[in-house]
Amino acid sequence: MKKPFELHYGNSPHRPDLHGILLSGQRGKLLATLYTAAGAGQHPTVLLFHGIPGCEQNLDLAQTLRRAGFHVLTFHYSGCWGSDGNYALAHNLEDANTALDFILKDRIYDFDKNRIYGVGHSLGGFVCGQLAAHRPEIRGAVLLAPCDVGRLPQLAGEDTGGYQTLLEILNAAAPWLTGVTGESLRQEAVIHSETFRLECVADQLAKKPLLCIGGTLDIHTPPAYHCEPVEQAIRTADGSLLRSVRYPTDHFFADYRLTMAETVTDYLTELAREPSLQEGKESLRK
Repeated sequence: MKKPFELHYGNSPHRPDLHGILLSGQRGKLLATLYTAAGAGQHPTVLLFHGIPGCEQNLDLAQTLRRAGFHVLTFHYSGCWGSDGNYALAHNLEDANTALDFILKDRIYDFDKNRIYGVGHSLGGFVCGQLAAHRPEIRGAVLLAPCDVGRLPQLAGEDTGGYQTLLEILNAAAPWLTGVTGESLRQEAVIHSETFRLECVADQLAKKPLLCIGGTLDIHTPPAYHCEPVEQAIRTADGSLLRSVRYPTDHFFADYRLTMAETVTDYLTELAREPSLQEGKESLRK
């Protein structure tokens, strides 16, 4: 990827733009932001999912993807940052489906509905992985330091320090959210572990392109316990489309933002250029 550059469009009818949108969710309004790329015609589209409670929204990545020609839609889950309703892990998944359905039904913003991709950071990686597994319209996905929250029961036995850290994260996030406590989130994760754990949907994820990026200095969601289980399950399911990357950085890619953005953008650009080839690969695996 070339060094960052900026094009100036002047008074063009097809300038890049930003739109605030209220999505109609199952619990009321979801606050969303759409970054539209420059140029006439349809654009490949990225659904961008933030984590819990959403302090890091990866909007620098949204801008990078827009410069590369992608529309990017990001939103706040129910009970989060002004969106209606109560927060819950299951509600996150429902809201993700709402956002995808908005793209599929829209007739205004020139979404290319055959080239829709997901990118999720931290708990958003859990949301993105689940959506990619269950919705064929998601043509490929990127998990950034994913938080596989459904593995809480396993973490308790595998990595007690990591288990306690994740509980602390849930407890610290709850005051920012509506209708939950750290304990209620823990209970939900444990009760639904068999459906929430990403390795439980590995067979579905193995059928489409997936890039998992982890930080070896990540103390919040160490790759050994949040990336590697699902990666191994995908490989066991003959998931040859999986790519795995590690950088010597933290959970937020604080000193690897440009490198991470370049890796994600190059990967999605490659997928967007070869949709027919990718469809052929997937059909062979069905």
